[in-house]
Amino acid sequence: AQEELDERRKDLEVKQSELEEIISETRSEEETLREKAKEIESRIEPRLLQAFKRIRKNARNGLAVVYVQRDACGGCYNKIPPQRQMDIRMRKKVIVCEYCGRIMVDPELAGVEAPAEPVTKK
Repeated sequence: AQEELDERRKDLEVKQSELEEIISETRSEEETLREKAKEIESRIEPRLLQAFKRIRKNARNGLAVVYVQRDACGGCYNKIPPQRQMDIRMRKKVIVCEYCGRIMVDPELAGVEAPAEPVTKK
């Protein structure tokens, strides 16, 4: 029984050291991303940045900017009218979802490949 306990302790120590290593890597990565975010924030209009932060704080999953998925908002999944989708694709102004208030962008701008439109047979 003592051998098994010692073996499990060693195993636990190995796993704990691995976890600490992962945590330190994650912290440094997080710090790098925060610095990059601060740099980018300095180039954004204050009113837009304020709106973004407000939306992000109120959003359930922390996403303030979502892309259109299957003709619906990527945040709340409510259907987006075709004209509104066209406005989003045009990128002329900031479009927010009328249901959840998130900023919507087209998948191309979000860096996501849009799924191909389903082919309908006649």
